Amino acid sequence: MPSSSGARSLLAIGLASAAVLLAMPVALAQPHQPTGGPDNGPLADVSGPGQPVPMPAPQCSRTVACQYAERNFLPSGYRFQILQVCGANCTTQYWVSASAGGTQLLEIDPVRGGGVLAVGRSDVYGDHSPVRSVLPSYTATDPACCPSGFADTTYSWDPTANALLPEEPVVTPAAEFPGWDAVRQELNNEGWIVAWP
Repeated sequence: MPSSSGARSLLAIGLASAAVLLAMPVALAQPHQPTGGPDNGPLADVSGPGQPVPMPAPQCSRTVACQYAERNFLPSGYRFQILQVCGANCTTQYWVSASAGGTQLLEIDPVRGGGVLAVGRSDVYGDHSPVRSVLPSYTATDPACCPSGFADTTYSWDPTANALLPEEPVVTPAAEFPGWDAVRQELNNEGWIVAWP
């Protein structure tokens, strides 16, 4: 059994440790403006795989986790960018831009769980292929785990807006949703190229 001075020392160490642990979430929650790569440049501006790059700055220091992906579809001239951010649950946000010049053509707001994006074949549609998304569709009363439906939306090129604009979505009730593998297979069967995931 420790002496009274030893017990006080252990108590002081325990209290100090608790104070540090309690302060950590507050410190982590402070605003932080991460940069991409060195000198605030691109995260990894390389021409191909196997090339080392400097360690990037943290990209999601105020969240539990995040994941960023970028895919270039050369025939269609589109760049797909995806950002998944996780806390108690995860949301995914999507952007489509022109590979040449970087003009943003489409932005899809964050959606819980994420979904599937596909692009029309350029040999069928020409310079401005449509983009299609199948995403969970939550109503105000749906729990975070369970959307009441899934929205299938096609975004077609509008030359006046210089953007991909949504057509009316087709919503499938959750009870009739066939699952993500079946959605990807259906898109492939219809001639779409699955862009994510």
